Amino acid sequence: MKSTKVLITAPLQQETKIFREYQDALDRLIIPEGVIVDRFFVVNDCPKVIPYIRGNYVIINTGDKYQKAVNTHCWSHDNLTKMHGLRNATIQAALDGGYDYWFSVDTDLVLQPETLCALLAADKDIVAEIFWTNGWCNAWLYDQASGMRDEWKTPGLYECGGTGACMLVKREVFEAGVDYTQIPNIYKAVWGEDRHFCIRAACHGYTIWLDTHYPPEHLYTEYDYQKFMARRRQG
Repeated sequence: MKSTKVLITAPLQQETKIFREYQDALDRLIIPEGVIVDRFFVVNDCPKVIPYIRGNYVIINTGDKYQKAVNTHCWSHDNLTKMHGLRNATIQAALDGGYDYWFSVDTDLVLQPETLCALLAADKDIVAEIFWTNGWCNAWLYDQASGMRDEWKTPGLYECGGTGACMLVKREVFEAGVDYTQIPNIYKAVWGEDRHFCIRAACHGYTIWLDTHYPPEHLYTEYDYQKFMARRRQG
């Protein structure tokens, strides 16, 4: 019987200590029988983390500077514009490698072991795992980030309008022409590469789904990382 191949992938520009927690969580993922999982990272101006990578990688230095404060991220339009190309590089790696699924997991997430099993079992063309950050989640119903639902706090599987950061996508979606290429006539109306991907997916007739059973930890800031480590020390 043919194995199912999954590529876990992401652009990588991360603090080493957070990336190590991320990879340790990937090591703990429960892998269903008959599934092969590999990793591939697109390293962007982050040489210090390369010795810690468990998997394959390429280096694509965009040259832009990304700033991170203690309690927030300082995204610029230039940062987000260049993310389109970095995300597409991960998609191309999945296509070239013959993978059945592309599993994009941002490098500041600490997944629960059951996450991949749940997303595969959902058997959707596009499905993400929810997580919450300061009252906001990584999914919305329309526009930039409008229409989050309280019911998403209850474990289940729900339709949404857009999502990102922790998303499992079948190969067929990319073969149909969906990717992160910036849509030139709306690039100022919606900000962020995930919006462009989800708009393209909707225009190709795909429904976007959100699983809410196993939200990962989001080590978004130094404060979040310290809280996470304190909980771990407490057992």
